[in-house]
Amino acid sequence: MNLAVELLDLCLDWEDQELQVQLSLSVEVAEFLALVGPNRSGRGLLLRLCAGLISPSRGTVRVLGRELSQLSEEELVALRLRIGIVLQQPGLLSNMTVFDNVALPLRYHGAMPESAIQSLVTARLDTLGLTPLRNRFPAQLNAGEARCTAIVRALIMDQELLLLEDPTEGLDAEMIQRLGQHFAECRRTRSLTILATMRAFSPLMETADRVAFMRGGRLEAVARHQDLLAMADAGMKQYLTAPGIPEQSL
Repeated sequence: MNLAVELLDLCLDWEDQELQVQLSLSVEVAEFLALVGPNRSGRGLLLRLCAGLISPSRGTVRVLGRELSQLSEEELVALRLRIGIVLQQPGLLSNMTVFDNVALPLRYHGAMPESAIQSLVTARLDTLGLTPLRNRFPAQLNAGEARCTAIVRALIMDQELLLLEDPTEGLDAEMIQRLGQHFAECRRTRSLTILATMRAFSPLMETADRVAFMRGGRLEAVARHQDLLAMADAGMKQYLTAPGIPEQSL
């Protein structure tokens, strides 16, 4: 089994949230795993552990074949170049246009000529329907547009792992469909692995290979979406189904 993420006997005491995360979890290369659960379930902390932004109290965090606790700061920086991260706030630079925000990693870390950068960024923006917004600044974007811009930037260097927090927040149905198609293409053509948290049901959840339900810092179940629905209790089901869909229609 070729794993992109491996969390073994993990324990994290998070005093600010009065939460203790305890779990083991693995994600295969090119897999799309959706993490869902209530607030303070630990799903957001899990993303930060995988990004190396926080460290566990004990246990092993292995990402793209590297055990994070054994890496020097320089090695961790190099590993993060292989990881795309979009957390709750998109993190776009307010003084740069959409185009320049997306182009920034290429200009800062790469050796690509400007003509190639122009072509690549234009193509990637077009994939998510963002080309008409290329000259706008973040303050001129709605929440969905800003989130999609951040996702394009997070993948502009063909990162191998994408860590997303609430990827569909603020997105309309058309944008969610475009995003799902883009993720499917990236996984097919370059084995992109996706680990995304969701606070409620989203159509994107149905495109995931597996859905993991977290509650109170524990991983309660991991399965395909339909299989998870079949075993879910009432509390779990409200996170796995669209509001207003009657139980008998599932």
